[in-house]
Amino acid sequence: MKITLHSSMAALGAAMMLLGSCSKSKDSGTIDLGNGTNTGKSKYVFVVFSDGSGGEASRYIISADDIKSGEISVKNNGVETNAYSFLAQNNTLFGITYADQGPTQPYKLDETGVLRKYGNQVNTEFTGAYTKIGTEAYVGISVARSLESPVATLYKFDAKKLMLAGRNSVNLAKITGNGEMANFNGLFEVNDKIYMPFNCSPGVTGQVTKYVDSTWIAVFNKADMAYQKVIRDGRMGPIGNWFGMQGVQQIENGDVYAWSTSAGITGKPSTKPSAIIKINATTDQVDPSYYFDVQAKTGKKIARGTHIKNGKFLMSFYQTEVTGGVSGGIVNLAIVDVINKSVTNVTGIPNHAQMPYENKTFIEEDGKTAYYVLKDDSKVLYSYTIDTEKATATRGVKFTGIQDVTSISKLKY
Repeated sequence: MKITLHSSMAALGAAMMLLGSCSKSKDSGTIDLGNGTNTGKSKYVFVVFSDGSGGEASRYIISADDIKSGEISVKNNGVETNAYSFLAQNNTLFGITYADQGPTQPYKLDETGVLRKYGNQVNTEFTGAYTKIGTEAYVGISVARSLESPVATLYKFDAKKLMLAGRNSVNLAKITGNGEMANFNGLFEVNDKIYMPFNCSPGVTGQVTKYVDSTWIAVFNKADMAYQKVIRDGRMGPIGNWFGMQGVQQIENGDVYAWSTSAGITGKPSTKPSAIIKINATTDQVDPSYYFDVQAKTGKKIARGTHIKNGKFLMSFYQTEVTGGVSGGIVNLAIVDVINKSVTNVTGIPNHAQMPYENKTFIEEDGKTAYYVLKDDSKVLYSYTIDTEKATATRGVKFTGIQDVTSISKLKY
């Protein structure tokens, strides 16, 4: 995977406090928190790339008490990490290295709010996509891109015991049924299943897929990670984007929604519009009566989406005819209500270049506030605070000495 994801910070703003004991070093110490701390406090946690000043450009996990104002840097703040992919589960941040064996390192906040390594590093797989399962596990799948060697491995990681809890292999060439192989763009928990949207890939260097005008979702059993079937629809193009972990979401009433940018794969755009479809999660079948042609309604294509609450999504939209894949294109934000088929533009936020892989977002539990990181025209990174009910945005914390933010999450301590 190339991606994703999620965040200790310096007291540069009035609402921020210095993490003095968490220095800019490769190892801030490993802790054993038992069942974890419980002070009733929390911090926003970011994974960032330093700007390389002094000849050093490294990845750090940093945190902050408040991100509505002030500045954040890696100075005297955070843990240096080799991991590239991150997800928060069971109040633990898991850093997955994008490499052979996929070494995975858990991190937690200690009782003083300092982020530290937690437990031992565990080898998993060369992970290309992943998702949280329930409240105490996550599932990942390894990378396989060659038609000559199309077998990938699904694995389950117990986020409470910090250990592997199962594996199962799948032949990606047997899923498509068209001579190409499945290239998964994400994993999503849906009841007792795992939905894995994919695009088709020839699996041969230099060749481009012929199949860009259909939507495919592979369905796996959650318990044993065994492949079951493919859900297909021909009204829009492939779902999601490589390493994006977005494109499918089950909402509170049980319905599942999936969206396509129709931006195409490796430069070959779909002829179908950017749209949203609905899937009946009890039957794993597309609802033929629901189709939201977002491109016809707005004149724009969806780039990325994050579920807020009750069928409302924070989505980024391409503002020009130029679209991106893992990154690229100029985007802005809107609140999309998939139930009522409405789109409301978010005010107070500038058009900006789409950052790689996924939107850097965090949604508060009540769904009323979202945080979104962007890089402006002057190449400065900011977090914007979005009132999801009013569809308004306010510029918040500034990232200094940081060239990229790859994920946002929130941990309690």
